Amino acid sequence: MTIHHIILYRFKPEATQEQRQSVEDSARSLASQIPAIQGIVAGKTVYNPLGHGFDIGTASLIVSTTRMINKTALGVIFLFESAVKLDEYRPHKAHIDYQAFTAPYLEDKLIFDIETA
Repeated sequence: MTIHHIILYRFKPEATQEQRQSVEDSARSLASQIPAIQGIVAGKTVYNPLGHGFDIGTASLIVSTTRMINKTALGVIFLFESAVKLDEYRPHKAHIDYQAFTAPYLEDKLIFDIETA
């Protein structure tokens, strides 16, 4: 079983590109700080008309008439081998510090956990 801890970030309009990148870089660094994390996948979003604002940013590039690539919105997926490992991650000091570090740059975030075989 694998737990996918999915986070979609909506940045504040005033967050700079450097601040947005630091959020992604900091997320990626959590794997080296928190043993419970099995893996991390992170990247900029691709526009989806059903994205509910989590895929809207200030630097969208039109790729075609129906699709845009957003260079500022961010999605991160943390992988855990079990719900127990996810529970170890949540109170970890590095995770708490990450939340405090990112809070000034975020307008909102959506967190969704799924379990796969």
